[in-house]
Amino acid sequence: MKFIICLLLTFTCFNSYAQTSADAAKHLGAGVVIGGVGGYAAHKLSNGKSGWRWAGAVGSAFTAGLAKEALYDSSRGAEWETRDVIFTTIGGVISALALEVFLGNESSGRGGNRRGKNCGCLVINLDTENKLDLPLFVENGTGDINSELQAAYLLR
Repeated sequence: MKFIICLLLTFTCFNSYAQTSADAAKHLGAGVVIGGVGGYAAHKLSNGKSGWRWAGAVGSAFTAGLAKEALYDSSRGAEWETRDVIFTTIGGVISALALEVFLGNESSGRGGNRRGKNCGCLVINLDTENKLDLPLFVENGTGDINSELQAAYLLR
C-alpha cells in the first residue's frame, strides 16, 4: 500500500512538469524536516507502531503544505499552487521512509528489528559464586570483548 501511494504521488508530480516551481526543493526540504519531526513524535507517542509513524510523518507534512498555501499565500494575494502541497507531502513520505529504515519495524511480528527471547543475542547469567578467569592478553585475537567473554565462558 505504501508503494502504491508513493507511486501515485510520483506520477502526480511528473504530470505537473509543465508547471515547474522555482521553490520546489524548498517545499521538499520543508516536508522532510516537518515530516521527520511529526513521524518521530508519532513514533514515541504510539510506542513504535509503524502505521502511526507513517501517519505522523506524511500527515504533518501534508498539513503544513495545506496551511502554507491557505494562510500565507492567500494573505499575499497569490494563487493556490497544488504542486507545492504535493512537494511538501512527498517530503513527508521521504522522511517516513527514512524513519522506517532508522527506527525499524519494532511492533509488528512480520520481521524487522524484533526484540525478545529469540533475538539471537548472547544471554549471560551473573554467577557470583564461581570465579571466572578471563584472559588478560591474547596475541592473535580479534580484540572484540564479546568474543573474549564467550571464549572464556566456553573454556571454563
